[in-house]
Amino acid sequence: MKQLTGLDASFLNIETGPVYGHTSSVAIYDSANAYEQLTAPRLRERMMSRIHLVPVFRRKLVTVPMDLDQPYWCDDPDFDIKAHIYDVGITAPGSRDQLKELVSRIVAKPLDRTRPLWEIAVVNGLEDGTTAIISTVHHSLIDGGSSNDINSVLLDRDPDAARSNPEPQPWTPEPTPDPMTLLTSAMTANALRPLKAAKLQWDVISELMQKSPNIAALAPSMTSSAVTGTAHNTVFNAKPTNRRIWEPFRVPLSEVKEIRKATGATVNDVVMAICAGGLRSWMLANDCLPDKPLTASVPVSIRDDSKKGALGNQVSMIVAELPTDVDDPLQRLKTVNDAMKSAKEMHDALPMAQMIEFGDFATPGMTSMVARASQRTSMAGQVMPSVTISNVPGPQWAMYLCGAKLLENYPVSMIVDGQVLNITLLSYNGDLDFGIVSCPTAVPDLKGVADAILADHQVLLEAARRQNG
Repeated sequence: MKQLTGLDASFLNIETGPVYGHTSSVAIYDSANAYEQLTAPRLRERMMSRIHLVPVFRRKLVTVPMDLDQPYWCDDPDFDIKAHIYDVGITAPGSRDQLKELVSRIVAKPLDRTRPLWEIAVVNGLEDGTTAIISTVHHSLIDGGSSNDINSVLLDRDPDAARSNPEPQPWTPEPTPDPMTLLTSAMTANALRPLKAAKLQWDVISELMQKSPNIAALAPSMTSSAVTGTAHNTVFNAKPTNRRIWEPFRVPLSEVKEIRKATGATVNDVVMAICAGGLRSWMLANDCLPDKPLTASVPVSIRDDSKKGALGNQVSMIVAELPTDVDDPLQRLKTVNDAMKSAKEMHDALPMAQMIEFGDFATPGMTSMVARASQRTSMAGQVMPSVTISNVPGPQWAMYLCGAKLLENYPVSMIVDGQVLNITLLSYNGDLDFGIVSCPTAVPDLKGVADAILADHQVLLEAARRQNG
């Protein structure tokens, strides 16, 4: 039994109406060269032989009566692997467009909270002979860093590894606590909460005092960045419906590194710049480009070596200016570089790990009430950044599942009230695999957005090559 942190629970509490707190990935495998066809029964065997390494996958959510405290992950005595891994048919010819439609339907529904919050759909019958594995996990369980740890458990670096799965280890689920036990524990926690909050407040104040010269020096630059001179209520600051649309594409990591080397920027700066350029082009073409730049939410991992392998969320968020008002691609990259430096310096100057812990003191009932109030008004669209851009590092070597080589690995992230555009990318084996998610009522032409980002990448690459001689 493990209690959720306030940050983990927040991804449950935002689930009101058409907002879902899960994330997915679409992994494409060269199943033709596998030593055994990838099917749901085969993956069930593999998962059961290794599930002891990710025990949270056999735990379900148990809430505290009256939502007086954060919920718990408890062993599910009725755990059935067949409910979590299943085959999905696709009609001929099994094109990529059909796969995109299938993914959009799968992610547009909440996970069943009566059982562990994950599922895997196995899709055979694609026209190119590949197999797609659509994995969905609730964000309250994992962030990008811990999802990489899970992949390292399930996948192999050697295509000939583990031709046969070992027998599953014996497992006896721990008893689920009864409501009275949970209520008593919550009342005790609530009684101690003021003392813990006071200590945490003192820890934050102490660290702020130590870092105050840095914060004071950074404050002027922050007032002119993402907080004051940027656009809100854009086409992307809308309310989502219960439908989703997903568009994947790939950018060679070698080309991004070439731009980085020529300009002195970082890989993430280049990603932000081509997203800014692509969104600028798309918004110009659709007559919805604001005069002021957009802002982007950028997740930042605070997971250190001591927390490597731990599940749950170890992430904070920075808000940075996205220079959609700048036409020149190299100048746009420089503006991104400056904005990200300022945002990261302010982020690093603050005690983010301790500040995130303040979320532990808000009960689920309180945060759910705030989420519902936000959905009933236009408040979120007025204050939210227009887009989330998340860059999740992954392995730079080939990985295999039952001997099938992983060819592509695209993310499918989440959109929220007031922000219906998410651009997430995973680096894998020399490529950046992008997955853009939106709501079709807000952005029906999501392929146009992807094409615009790809086109701007080529423009920036050519400009960097010219600059470098």
